[in-house]
Amino acid sequence: MALHVDIVTPTKLAWSGEATEVGVPGFLGEFDVLPGHEDYLSLTTGGLITVTDAAGKVHKFVVGRGFAEAGMDRVTVLVDSCLSADEVDKASAQREFDEAEQALGSASFGEADWTAAEEKRELAAAKLRL
Repeated sequence: MALHVDIVTPTKLAWSGEATEVGVPGFLGEFDVLPGHEDYLSLTTGGLITVTDAAGKVHKFVVGRGFAEAGMDRVTVLVDSCLSADEVDKASAQREFDEAEQALGSASFGEADWTAAEEKRELAAAKLRL
């Protein structure tokens, strides 16, 4: 039994295919989905999605915030952005992380500028984890 996986952004279908396992950065922590998973809906944070396809190859994606829906044979992830591992530049990611850390230091918790800096830091940290 396999999972059908779709990773979707507002502008494109970033990845679609069959998989044996999917790791997702959930709002309450990372979670894995295997075939036969109970129905599940979660907010997602910026982070790293790992998809192990039916041939055993691991695909990694840096995704923005969104939603994930899992079921017995399907995982759909709706996110605001998605980059494949080969689209990531580590030097740029380090600069983005440093800028976000600096912005967080001068922002007020809960304000729009703090939220934007937190999301930027999530994405940069995920890029650096690749």
